[in-house]
Amino acid sequence: MSQTEPQDETSKSLGVWGVLRAYPDFRRLYFARLISQFGDWFNLLAIFELLGRSHGDVQKAMPLALVLVLKIFPNFLLGPMAGVIADRLDRRRIQIVCNLLAATVVLVFLPVGEAGAIFWIYVLTFLQVSISAFYEPARQAILPSLVAKKDLLAANALYSVTWSAMYALGSMAGGVTLYFFGWEVAIMIDAASYVVAALILMRIQYRQKPIPHEATSKGGWKRLTGIEDMIEGLRYIRSEPEVLQVILAKFGWGSMGAITLFLTLLGHQELYHISGEGERAKVLGTSYLWFCRALGTGVGPLLARAFAGEDDRKLHTSITLGFFLAILLYSLLPFAPNAWIGGAMVLIAHFGGSAIWVVCTVLLMKTVPDRFRGRTFAAELGLVMLASSMSNLVYAWLLDYTSLSLSQVIWIACAVCLIPALNWAFRSTRRSELVEES
Repeated sequence: MSQTEPQDETSKSLGVWGVLRAYPDFRRLYFARLISQFGDWFNLLAIFELLGRSHGDVQKAMPLALVLVLKIFPNFLLGPMAGVIADRLDRRRIQIVCNLLAATVVLVFLPVGEAGAIFWIYVLTFLQVSISAFYEPARQAILPSLVAKKDLLAANALYSVTWSAMYALGSMAGGVTLYFFGWEVAIMIDAASYVVAALILMRIQYRQKPIPHEATSKGGWKRLTGIEDMIEGLRYIRSEPEVLQVILAKFGWGSMGAITLFLTLLGHQELYHISGEGERAKVLGTSYLWFCRALGTGVGPLLARAFAGEDDRKLHTSITLGFFLAILLYSLLPFAPNAWIGGAMVLIAHFGGSAIWVVCTVLLMKTVPDRFRGRTFAAELGLVMLASSMSNLVYAWLLDYTSLSLSQVIWIACAVCLIPALNWAFRSTRRSELVEES
């Protein structure tokens, strides 16, 4: 069965919830991701539980950073090849296969965890995220074929709300499951979530049209391995200044990728011990800050949509505002007098951070032609994950091996992020002037 891409029947977007009702295939894509995301938080908490059993309570920043890096770095390492595959093969089938492979890998945590083989826990974590590196470009590349262009911002805002909800609910449910039933049950729930997601994706009716690839006179191993396709994709990105600048803006926000590390360590401080004592107080403090971040991430894209709609100029402005709002609030966070004001600062900061993330994605979906989508989104994701990985390692090193305090390291992170913020603000203003002149 074949299906053409949705057409713009009206000039007005259907809205965040309207896209779920109007596009059945998008609804299936959305719920498949929602379910697997929910299970992923069970997996992360189970990994921390297993590491804690082996190493004891993690007090330093570097062990936490290492786990977080393993959760993101494969996206950079494998991104170029994932993008080629997303542009060569059926994107729906790629997602189905990735979910089934991930379920298999997750189940291997059971015997490995029981044996206390920490090295292999790291290896399995790397493999699980490596599979996700192939899933995400395929998901992002197929989405513009499932909804009309006017509804892309609404669809991506919905994904951001979902991520936030799963961040909050998955962490809470995962913690309760670990407390009452143990890490084994958490692992099995994660594996089951991948299987359910695969079954939902099998019901998508959209069938991808063959994407033509230019013939090459050389042929041979470059075409076979996809290297030629990667080079073609990079040439496209380099030849399109607007696409390149959007990718660099998201890369710049990736320099704040150590936020999870910062919030975890802040949650260990007495200021954020909102209840309980000892380790329980630290867990609750961290969970509280994570929840505030999740809530802000959910609201931010909705505010961006209300402000910008489908106006490209306002979309560019919302990225500028997002950068400076996030940087300002995180710069002030160390001065928070109590947990509630600190939580509010985190929440508002992520109004801006999530607006950057979602609006950049929407601009790429609106600009990049279908034949280059997989490679473009893979390049974007890979660069963001590289920036996030490096920020975790660098800032963890500064915390563990220098005399800098957590507050000082947060200020350094904000200062670094200010560079891409200013670059985007300048280029966005210049772009607006050129549009007005023309």
